[in-house]
Amino acid sequence: MALIALLFLLAQNASPFWNHWGDGKAELSSYTVTQSRYGQPREAMVTLIYVTEPFYKTRQVKAERPRPGEPDVIQVLKLNRIKKFRTGIYDYSLLSSVFAPVNDYKMEKTSLAKGSPLKITFSGQEWCGMVFHQLNRQPDGMQSRLFSYFGTEGDTDELLSTEGPAFFADELFIAVRELLAPMPTGSITLYQTLENSRLFHTPLAAMQASVSRKDSSYRRGRSQIPTTEWTIAAGTLEWRFSVDKKYPHLILAYQYRDGAAVVERGVIKTTKRLPYWELHDNDDEHYAKELSAE
Repeated sequence: MALIALLFLLAQNASPFWNHWGDGKAELSSYTVTQSRYGQPREAMVTLIYVTEPFYKTRQVKAERPRPGEPDVIQVLKLNRIKKFRTGIYDYSLLSSVFAPVNDYKMEKTSLAKGSPLKITFSGQEWCGMVFHQLNRQPDGMQSRLFSYFGTEGDTDELLSTEGPAFFADELFIAVRELLAPMPTGSITLYQTLENSRLFHTPLAAMQASVSRKDSSYRRGRSQIPTTEWTIAAGTLEWRFSVDKKYPHLILAYQYRDGAAVVERGVIKTTKRLPYWELHDNDDEHYAKELSAE
């Protein structure tokens, strides 16, 4: 994987993006999180994993052994957002993934800007059962396929409109960092995260939202860090992000509210750049302890 990243870095003529993201490592950031579930606050651990990788545009899966110059292979910035928390006797384990192309791309005759997700997935496991939800980019929207343990919502297959501009809240964790493209302000169409759609058993429906930004600062330890504060509001729902102005624009804190209720609030604990897929031996477990937000 490091060799592929290096070759692509050279091909991109050492662009600012690849100067940072072409080193063959992933960015791993852990967050101390409060998650509301069943009307009570829960202590949660969230890990955000950002890494570049080659991806098949048509099949929309990782290109594990791409041939040089293969036309269907594009580079994506992948985000895995992992959340674990306990409710009483039983645990929740949630994983959301976003695959955002690094360059502009086409789906048949439809042109799409870099950063527009090619694929978004969510899986959730808890003691009652499991759910899997996947969105795949199509020329005329996003194909949504849901497979759920709960009979009132699974299984479904529908096409979601992406005219707008339309954003999925899952991609906000990439978009507000402006690593691939500027984040627009003003009015947008927004779909809630697949996670919240499933946890609260609500349809994945388009909402009108407003996006605003302002200069601010965030206190971390003894340091006062200049930040950009993003607010994305849709009716009673609101996402807010505090983003470090210094590249690579880490998300230092975030929260999601429904009216006066805080559904989720996260504060960064630590961040590292590591080739995590190589760190699978018993001697590497100290990395997990260093990242742990518990």
